[in-house]
Amino acid sequence: MRPLAAAVLALALLAAPAAAGADAPSPASQARLDSTIRYLQEAQNLDGGFGGDRGRESTQGISAWVALALAAGGINPRCQARPSGTDAYGFLVNHFQRGLEEEIAWPAIPTTALERELMVANAAGTDPHAFAGHDLVAEILARVREDGSLPYVPGGRGEINDAIFAILALAPVGEAASSAAIQPAAEWLIAQQNDDGGWAWSVRGRESEADLTGAAIQALRAAGRADSQAERRGLEYLRSIQDPDGGFPEFAGEPESNVASTAWAAQGIWAAGQDPETWLAGGHEPLGFLASLQQADGRLRWKASQDLNGVWMTAYAAPAFAGQTWPIPYTPCTKPPPVPAKTGQGEGTQSGRGVIAGGGSAGAPLFSRPKPQSKGKTPGGARIVHTERAASDHSRARRGENATQPTATVSAEPSGESGRAPTFGGGSGAGPGGSSGSGGSGATAASTRAAGEGPGREVSGTLVGASVGSGPGAFGSPGLHSAGTDPGEASWAALAIGAAALLCALVGSGLEFRRRVAL
Repeated sequence: MRPLAAAVLALALLAAPAAAGADAPSPASQARLDSTIRYLQEAQNLDGGFGGDRGRESTQGISAWVALALAAGGINPRCQARPSGTDAYGFLVNHFQRGLEEEIAWPAIPTTALERELMVANAAGTDPHAFAGHDLVAEILARVREDGSLPYVPGGRGEINDAIFAILALAPVGEAASSAAIQPAAEWLIAQQNDDGGWAWSVRGRESEADLTGAAIQALRAAGRADSQAERRGLEYLRSIQDPDGGFPEFAGEPESNVASTAWAAQGIWAAGQDPETWLAGGHEPLGFLASLQQADGRLRWKASQDLNGVWMTAYAAPAFAGQTWPIPYTPCTKPPPVPAKTGQGEGTQSGRGVIAGGGSAGAPLFSRPKPQSKGKTPGGARIVHTERAASDHSRARRGENATQPTATVSAEPSGESGRAPTFGGGSGAGPGGSSGSGGSGATAASTRAAGEGPGREVSGTLVGASVGSGPGAFGSPGLHSAGTDPGEASWAALAIGAAALLCALVGSGLEFRRRVAL
């Protein structure tokens, strides 16, 4: 059982390119994506990181997963921060060492911990040879075994989980050494496919699961193995275990579908060039199942019967709604990464609907309206880039502009319920999305919001998809902060300003009276 590894590996799946021929999400899914991204942005802590639920202490694994989810929505994690806080990428860099020390394998470093951060570096467009003092590419390549597989820790056996994410992490790098490792890993992965067409977490012969099967399909596509027999068999396996509610359980025969397994399966379907909305079972489809568990604030429940790790589960759903599969392509920051504001500057409250975007994609000047090539379905909504079907070229030269990152703090990873999803260094028995534990012990239940952590907090970036017009919900030009307030806040602000003006007038009158007497 590898608790921390699960969270870490879950992050890894955000990297395979969208398959050629896959259609863009429907307007309904685009609106769900907007709501999903908005919720994640508002859940960001001042230190730049994210916890399993809103208001929870930031953790390395979940923060990386959210960073990748934001990237799937077109937001570079270097450009996502609260006004006076650290950006999401800065949190991951500054807490990488502590994150490693919290891994269950420590003092050994799990391969998946390196793969997770490499995927973030790829999406952020930073140098993977200089991530918090680590050459992520070289350290991963040093672990490749003769058969092409990769172990969880040095000296161990090759495992499916680690091989999948090696492909997804190395594919965008585009260097000779990294490219040379991809095909042997893909060959080994194909040989590990079970007779039922699915893939297990560790090795061939273990029970197949939806999560790893969806991940493996994405990895094969990232390796250039489009429309292979292995892919077709994997899709057949997914078909065979789909529930009548349109969702997927982790293992065949489980009584209930869950968000994590459904999201991974949907991404595999997207990667194969198919639209998940056409995968009907009992009159329902995967994206509709995810939407059925989305709450009014954008958060997704893990299962209909259980609400755990809201931030984590919401992050899982973002790429599925976006139609974006791994590897997630690089999205440029269309404005400089946020600089922490001085006290009293750049602070305020953003509220209303829509996405607070931290940057655009596909060369868009601002993240206010979709560019034609981005195929965004909701005017003013988060954009999805479907023109980038192949792995992006993330050479060292391309990563030349790596901004200096601020500092922050981090804490241990949360744990969840029994059952597991693809895990970054994960293990049997990990919780939803891959965290450890079974039953309720250590589980992160529905979030208890800390003071000041609720909706309406200011987040850096541009509000996208918000209502336009007069009133407190209206926003100014793209890129402006603090352009709107909640109705209640506006009323109190008006009273406060009026009271302050009256007080100043009275004080001024008193001072003028004294001056005249003195003269």
